[in-house]
Amino acid sequence: MKYAVNILLIFIIFVSSSCKTSNLNKNEITNNQKQNEEIEFIVLKNYFVNKSASHLDNPKIETESKFNETFGMATTMSEDGKPTKIDFNKQFIVAIILPETGIATSIELKSLVKDLSGELTLSYKVIEDKKQSFTSIPFIAIAIDKKDIGNVTLRKVN
Repeated sequence: MKYAVNILLIFIIFVSSSCKTSNLNKNEITNNQKQNEEIEFIVLKNYFVNKSASHLDNPKIETESKFNETFGMATTMSEDGKPTKIDFNKQFIVAIILPETGIATSIELKSLVKDLSGELTLSYKVIEDKKQSFTSIPFIAIAIDKKDIGNVTLRKVN
């Protein structure tokens, strides 16, 4: 009988300590959510990377002249063929430009968050597909409201 009571007591202690750990993890997650605010953005369409500017030292572009050095307009005849309009008085750009490749490559944005210090982190995934008969410079660029301006960190995820 004593043996059964001891086992029951150990089981109860184990279960109660597991519950406390679970609650701590939930509190940590809640605190992290409060610290990291999701930021809205607009994905730019109908632009291409100028070959002369296929690398960025800083992913944040704040001026129209720097943007025009890096990107060109790729207007088409379709209904949605005009490049996305950018108002540099109200927006800034964050761009991810990958090296030129002969493999079909896309960039999938996972999240854009701002921490309490105002730092922005853009998480993204690179998806590679089949070999192409030509090369291209994979990129994605987004427009963000200047009220959310801050230093930008790019974080590649799997």
